[in-house]
Amino acid sequence: MCTSFVYQTKGENLFLSRTMDFGFTLDAKPVALPRGYTFESDVDGERYSGKYALIGAGRNLGKYILADGVNEHGLACASLYLPSEAVYSKNTEAGKTNLAPHEFLLWALSFCKDVSELREVLQTIHLVDQKVDLLGITTPLHWIFYDKSGNVAVIEPTDPSFKLTLKENPVGVMTNTPSLEWHFKNLTNYIDITPEQKTSAKFGKFEAHPFSQGGGTLGLPGGYTPPERFVRAAYLKEHIQEANNEQEGVTNVWYVLKSVTIPKGAVIKSDGTPDLTQYTSSMCVSSLTYYFTPYGNQRITGCKLDDDFINHSQTPYEWDVLQTEDILYKER
Repeated sequence: MCTSFVYQTKGENLFLSRTMDFGFTLDAKPVALPRGYTFESDVDGERYSGKYALIGAGRNLGKYILADGVNEHGLACASLYLPSEAVYSKNTEAGKTNLAPHEFLLWALSFCKDVSELREVLQTIHLVDQKVDLLGITTPLHWIFYDKSGNVAVIEPTDPSFKLTLKENPVGVMTNTPSLEWHFKNLTNYIDITPEQKTSAKFGKFEAHPFSQGGGTLGLPGGYTPPERFVRAAYLKEHIQEANNEQEGVTNVWYVLKSVTIPKGAVIKSDGTPDLTQYTSSMCVSSLTYYFTPYGNQRITGCKLDDDFINHSQTPYEWDVLQTEDILYKER
C-alpha cells in the first residue's frame, strides 16, 4: 500500500510526504544518521560509509533500514510497494554496487545530492533479490525522489534486464501497482471532477438541483486501492488552497494525507490481518525538517536535521514519539 506526493507552498517550501501502510508492525521512528554512517550490504558484505547526513523514519536491525528520508542537501526519497511488477536480479554483478532493494534508499541518500546526481550514478546500481530478515521476503519496492530544485523522479525496477531508469513524474503522486504510466492514463477518467458546484439540469420538464455543496466532486473515488488513492491525492494536492509558508504547508499536507490514511479494520488482507497506516510523514526539503505522526497519536512531531548534527555528530540519534493520543483538555 502507501501513498506519496510532492507539494510546494507559495513561499517556496517543498515537501515530499507519504503514508506508511503495512500489516506487519514496523516500529519505525524518526532517526538522524550522521556523515560517515557505515552499513554493510546484505547482498555481498560490502561496506559503505555515507558522505551525507540524513533524517527519516526507520528501525535499527543491526543497521538502519529506512522507508523514507531527506539528506543534508535536500534530496528526499520515499519507498513504496510495487507488488507483482518489481523484478530483481538473482545474482550480483561484478563492477556494480550490489544492493538489496531495502538498502537502496539509504545508499541513495548517503551518496547523492540531488536528482541529477542520482541519474548520473544510477547505472552503477544493481538490485539483487535479497530478503529482509525481519519480514522473510524480498520487498517489491519502487521509489519517488524530490530535491530542492523541485525535480521529481520515480524509479520502478520493472525491466527484465534489471536496468534502472529515472521516470519523470509531472503529477507528483505515487501509490502502488500498476505502474506509474497506468495511473497517468487513469486520470483521464476524472477530468470532469471539479471543486466548483454543479448547476441544475433538466430532465424533460423536471429540473434537478444539487443536494448541497460539493456536487463537482461527485465521482471522486473514495476507496483504498492504489488507483483510487492516486486520483484522490492528485485531486486534493492540485486544488487545496495555496499555503503561504512552511507551517501552513504542513497543515495542507496533513489534510491530503488524511484523505488516504487507512484506519485499522478498514482493509483486511487475505490472511485475515489488517492493513493500516502505521504512520504519516512529510519531509520539508527546504528546511530539512522531518514531520511524523504515528497511528495512535495524531499530534505532528517535527524533527530537524540541524547544522550542529550535520557538522559534528558521529552517532545516530532517535527521537521518541508518544504513541497514545495526546488530548488537550480544557477547563471552563
